[in-house]
Amino acid sequence: MTDFGQLRGRRETVLLAAAAIAFPLAGWAFWALALGLGANDFHDYWLAGRLILQGQSPYDMAAMQALARSEHLSFTLGGGYSYPLPFAIAMAPLAALPFGLALASFNAVSLAAFGLTVAAWVGWIHGPAVATARRRIVLALAAGLYPPVYGTVAMGQANLILFPLLGVGAILALDGTTAGRRFCGGVLLGLSAIVKLVPAAMTVPLALGRRTWAGAGIVAGALGALALATVALPWAAAGSGSLASLLDPDPFYTNQSIDGFVTRLVSASDRTVPLWSGAFDPRPVMLALTAGFAVLTLAFLWQARARLADRRGAAIGLGLALVAGIVGAPKESFWNQAIALVAAGLLLAVEVPDLRIGRFGRLDRALLCIWFGSAIVWAAEWAIEPPATGQLGAIVTLLWSSSLYGMLALWWLLARRLFAPPLTRPAVQPATIS
Repeated sequence: MTDFGQLRGRRETVLLAAAAIAFPLAGWAFWALALGLGANDFHDYWLAGRLILQGQSPYDMAAMQALARSEHLSFTLGGGYSYPLPFAIAMAPLAALPFGLALASFNAVSLAAFGLTVAAWVGWIHGPAVATARRRIVLALAAGLYPPVYGTVAMGQANLILFPLLGVGAILALDGTTAGRRFCGGVLLGLSAIVKLVPAAMTVPLALGRRTWAGAGIVAGALGALALATVALPWAAAGSGSLASLLDPDPFYTNQSIDGFVTRLVSASDRTVPLWSGAFDPRPVMLALTAGFAVLTLAFLWQARARLADRRGAAIGLGLALVAGIVGAPKESFWNQAIALVAAGLLLAVEVPDLRIGRFGRLDRALLCIWFGSAIVWAAEWAIEPPATGQLGAIVTLLWSSSLYGMLALWWLLARRLFAPPLTRPAVQPATIS
């Protein structure tokens, strides 16, 4: 590449990254400066890291509550720290900083990670030889406009910081030309699963598609990091058995999993009223529906196992497994749906790398719009906070699951495309990683 070409490439990377982070950055500034609101979830991370520095377990709820009081931090504690141990250890350096500086640093790194990953992904898959500059910029803007991205920053969540692991890991798993590169891609995906367990579901389509090294990398990355953390700081794992509480019914309005939908039908929360109060125990119903959804997804992947062996099938299968994990994971919050962008990106990469969305059929375009639009509906309800009581109480309760409905639409779209003939490809395709 000429010097001019390299300069042009750098400028486009900066432009795409800036487009991706423009809205969440502005939203974060409004949230923190204009509204004066804090980042609730980051409190858990910071306190967990500080407990590690003090030689205590991050899973000790009483110790976390006491530390929060001593640091004058007021927030919704919920179930306390609910992530695997390696993430708490990774937060220890930030916990050495004052809370405000740690939060600003965490969100700045998260936004940079997200923006650069989007720019690299768009440049690699939808480069100048494939898609127009206008379409690439629109795609980057759309990624940043996806409401869970803004919500992740506002709440101080960890989703955006995972994008380099998910994005680079997925590309290596798909396009790595050697077993070692595919294994490294799997390791990156496995490391992301240490923070959010959902990416571990991507092991299934990789295994069924005989991408053995990539699948083994996920297992090695996740279990290796967990084993190293436990061996290095065995005392810090004390109380981690409480993670099983994630399977408890939870009607909290941000819970966009099957668990949240079922529980809100029969249990009240601060923003919802049940449609049938106490009509049934939500736990067995939630577990049965989640298990059934998992079996259905597995059946689709098994039926399409021959397709999973090629690049297109593998990409769509990875997206399908990721979305299924988001839908079925217990207590999966709205903010965590930010990683669904990777699933949508995988679909676009193999079906419309030229970003001509109109080549999708009418139903497929509708499902894509339902997925994105339902997240906007949920975010609007979050901003408005309509009263739970009154004649519209049941509708308000059902709307608090709107983003779940959208994720089911994306799941359906991916399942449809997995069995459908490939769309017409543009003449130029992205090169493989060599």
